[in-house]
Amino acid sequence: MDATAHGLRYREQDCPLTLAEGLAEYYAANEGIIARPADLPPASAALFKSHDMCHVIFGLDTTLADEAMADTRTMLSCDVGPAKYALYLGADPQAQKILKDVGLGGFLWGMLKALPRMGRAVVEAFRMKKKWPWQPPDSFQSRSLGELRSEFGIRVI
Repeated sequence: MDATAHGLRYREQDCPLTLAEGLAEYYAANEGIIARPADLPPASAALFKSHDMCHVIFGLDTTLADEAMADTRTMLSCDVGPAKYALYLGADPQAQKILKDVGLGGFLWGMLKALPRMGRAVVEAFRMKKKWPWQPPDSFQSRSLGELRSEFGIRVI
C-alpha cells in the first residue's frame, strides 16, 4: 500500500478504528519505510512510539510535508511542548540519522509544502479542548480515533 494514499482510514476525522488499529494501519502502509518501535534500540523506542501515535491521532502520513506537520502538531498540540520535543529529537541517535538522511533541502522542502497547513495547526492548537498526551495511557489503545479526537478537540487538517 502506498503510504501517501489518502484512502487510509485512520486519516478520516470520525474514524471508527481504535488507536491500536490505526497504528496497525499506519505501520502496514509504511512497511519497509519506517521501523516499528519494537524494532528500534530501546533508547529510541519510546520517542518513535509517541511520534507514530501523533501521526495517527492527527491523521498524518509519512510524506515530507506530513512529517513537518507531525512535528508542528506535536510541539503545539501535545503536552510535551516545543522545548522538550526538540531535546528528544536532538538527543536521539535514530532521529538524528533520519534528519541527516532527509538533509537540509528535504527538510526545508517539507516545511515549505506544509506551510499553509502549519498556520491551520496553530489555530487548531488553540481550539483544542486539552493537549494530547505525549505518552497516552494504554487504555487509549482500545478507544476509537473519532472518540479520542472528539474528547481532545483534534481536527484532522
